[in-house]
Amino acid sequence: MFKYFPEHNIRYIAILENFDTLNPNGVEDMIPFQTIVNDWYLKDISKKIKSVRQNKMRQGLYMGSTVAYGYKRSEENNCKLEIDEYASQIVKRIFKLRIEGWTPTMIARKLSDENIEPPSSYNKRNIKKTYTTNLWGLSTINQILSNPIYIGNLVQRKFDKVSYKSKKKIKLNKDQWIVIENAVEPIISKEIFEKVQEMKNKNVANFNKKYDYLLKGLVVCGDCGRTMTVRRRKIKRKYKEDSIETYYCCTNNIRYRNGVCSLHYFNEEKLNKIVISYLRHILKRYSNKDEMQTIYQEQNKNVFSQKDFEKEKETYIQKRNILKKALKDLYVDKTNNIISEVEFVELKQELENDKDILNNKINEIEELIEKNEQEAENHQVMFDKINEFLSLKNPSKQILLDLIKKIEIMENKQIKIYLNFNIKKEDENE
Repeated sequence: MFKYFPEHNIRYIAILENFDTLNPNGVEDMIPFQTIVNDWYLKDISKKIKSVRQNKMRQGLYMGSTVAYGYKRSEENNCKLEIDEYASQIVKRIFKLRIEGWTPTMIARKLSDENIEPPSSYNKRNIKKTYTTNLWGLSTINQILSNPIYIGNLVQRKFDKVSYKSKKKIKLNKDQWIVIENAVEPIISKEIFEKVQEMKNKNVANFNKKYDYLLKGLVVCGDCGRTMTVRRRKIKRKYKEDSIETYYCCTNNIRYRNGVCSLHYFNEEKLNKIVISYLRHILKRYSNKDEMQTIYQEQNKNVFSQKDFEKEKETYIQKRNILKKALKDLYVDKTNNIISEVEFVELKQELENDKDILNNKINEIEELIEKNEQEAENHQVMFDKINEFLSLKNPSKQILLDLIKKIEIMENKQIKIYLNFNIKKEDENE
């Protein structure tokens, strides 16, 4: 402050400290000490506020900024929660549907279909409006199904600030949470809540055992761009054994259904066959190294070859060596008084500038040579990947990830496959 402000012609006035940089009066010597005292004061105040808040939490008072869906603040005491009659009925219904076997996604979709306001809209929170603002999300349903407040238990102080000077928060260990049982009137019975938690734990265990589908992660919706999810359904047959069909569908449509994209349904097994067949057909001519080298050269026929770059680099190095010799001769001429001091300075500056230009050109060419070498190496790696793919009857997921950038499924069942390397136009249209 005492250095920066005067250097930048800034006048600083502190009324309480009776200080003015334009008319210093000796008070500035005390300001660093006042700053330390003020910092101690703020730290002490912060500790006291935190202590008061935590004491209120231990008394069963709610100190959060937003109220859990299904409850509202008491008009008599802002730190007490009461049941919201309308929202609590929705909470009960969510738990009931889950017990009946509905998945959280199905529950969210049903509530959206019935135009029931989600918590953010119902509580009139100041949020950014998007096409999903008035739709129930999977995370919202999961939060409701796992929140112990609905059996009357108030859980607070899950997070704490890193420092009173910082806004950043960190999650605390469970033993540091403040949990008060029977602090609010319950909406759900403990039996129903515990049963839902058991269902959740089983789903987590099953999730970890899920099959990693061959193209999962590569398949995206051609309209909204979201990665498509995999669903399974049982097909009942009259005279044959029931079978399971696996298919890709748009994640946004599964979650929100109405007004947010369409299903983009596509059979998983059929898609695998189409993609692998397409790759085998399109990559056959790339399996021959000589032919692939020809293709690579055709794609880069307007680009200097590695030998051309090396030759150009050598030319610039020779020119630079000539300049270095000229500079040495210039010093000799000056020493022997063949040229004047003024002439020496001018000629030396010209030679130095020319040498800098050559150095820059040499550096640029070296970068291009290194880039070419890297491309050649990538070219060889891709050649190896292509041959590995063509040699396998059932290619692995990893090799498909190496070859394919993404697969778009359009609403009319059209498939667009994007590869991780360039191919000629006539190959793309085959």
